[in-house]
Amino acid sequence: MRSINIAVTLITFLFLSTSCIFAQSISNLDSSSKPIFKIQLDYLNNYVYNGRSDSISSPYQITTASVNFANGIYSNFIANYLLTPNQTRFDFFELDLGYEYKIGKKISGELYGSKYFYSNQSNLLNGDITSDFGATFNYDLGLFQFNNTLDMFFSGKSDYQYMPGIEKGFEFGDKNSKWEITPGIYSVISTLNYYENVFTRKQNAQKNLKNKPAPPSNVQSITSLVDKGFKLVDMEYSMPISYQTGALSFIFTPTLAIPFHTIKTITVNSTTLLNGNVNTNTIDSTPYSERNLTNQFYFQIGFNYKF
Repeated sequence: MRSINIAVTLITFLFLSTSCIFAQSISNLDSSSKPIFKIQLDYLNNYVYNGRSDSISSPYQITTASVNFANGIYSNFIANYLLTPNQTRFDFFELDLGYEYKIGKKISGELYGSKYFYSNQSNLLNGDITSDFGATFNYDLGLFQFNNTLDMFFSGKSDYQYMPGIEKGFEFGDKNSKWEITPGIYSVISTLNYYENVFTRKQNAQKNLKNKPAPPSNVQSITSLVDKGFKLVDMEYSMPISYQTGALSFIFTPTLAIPFHTIKTITVNSTTLLNGNVNTNTIDSTPYSERNLTNQFYFQIGFNYKF
């Protein structure tokens, strides 16, 4: 509980410290300022969340439409099309509204909110997270930039996530043709309520698929985490490489995710018999993939055009 209170305090402080800037930016929005529109097309070879992925590879084609205003306000609409054979579909959509700020030459960050819309067939590990409220705070130390991201995710139960990291950008070329390489190391520390929710969703989905007569008993299954609270769930090493020429940019981002902290679950099955007696049994329902955590290498490649 203390760790959750600390997370709430940090998020609240960061939001309050930037809200006045955000409000001032909206009030000073100049109608003559020309917004920048951007269309981006990407290919993601496998969807990985907190160092975990599904047993079946989940590649996506991602289309992003963005608008950025001169005062830092931006909005994104993202459509994610699943490319897994025999499962192709628009799997989920994302709508973002945010504000980018700068304080002096060394401090920068964002304040944002996101809303997610999922297909009824989606099997994403984080597919019960309906919305996100977050902020970033970055400080340039010269040799590297120290980044901090705080998120509050909403589902059946709220989750809090803190993502600290360091990165260093290197640029080559000129304003007409520029390369940029930004190696970085990040860690993800998060609560894990979403993991319980996804088990419940999958169990309900399996029950709904069964069109059999009801058995002469009532069976209920409840899955819960063994060890709750803030946990280091993974470390991520990435090296985005981009090339920009005029309004066109190409981006390639390889990432190595190293998962930590096996997320253990137990499932209690309760059976109510016709005579009213209740039989219960408890099983270790930790998935095989979670018992045998492996490093995940994935990449995203694409291009965008500004106009």
